[in-house]
Amino acid sequence: MDEARTEHEVHQWHQKLARALADQHARTNVQDDDEGVQDEAFDVLMERAQALMAYEQKMPALLAEPQRLRSQKVIFWSWRAQSAVAIALIIVFRLLGYSDGWYALVVPHLVGTFCGWRLDATVKNHLARRNASIALHVVGALLVLIVLGVLSPWLIVAFLIGWAVVGTAVADGQGAGK
Repeated sequence: MDEARTEHEVHQWHQKLARALADQHARTNVQDDDEGVQDEAFDVLMERAQALMAYEQKMPALLAEPQRLRSQKVIFWSWRAQSAVAIALIIVFRLLGYSDGWYALVVPHLVGTFCGWRLDATVKNHLARRNASIALHVVGALLVLIVLGVLSPWLIVAFLIGWAVVGTAVADGQGAGK
């Protein structure tokens, strides 16, 4: 993919290619009226038409690139931040002498977030993965509130449902990226 461009730049380049094709078509028409179309002029016309068609096929990806880059940053930092939250909880457990039972929630959360470090955002899957990464923060906040005793342990069910939602969204994004 080319470097990230603004929507305006993508449309300007498309207009430039379309103008070049139209100009070459006009030159080819003038030659056709005068002495017949030369092979070189027709070849240039075909090259410009192919360049325009190739660019039009790339346009959706080029237009989505700035959003994909934003999603990539959200995905990158969300999963790492949640890993840090899990590590911090483990340290707090050790310092405060919490029951080892909470490790059954925190360690899988840590492992799951480590697995999310490798997630990548493509043009097709970046929205699903960005939404999953944002939802991961809700799941992480729920985990913290449950294990620190602010919320009822019965909300572990909501925590598990949250992880199922995040996992499904990431898996859906995986299928869309292929």
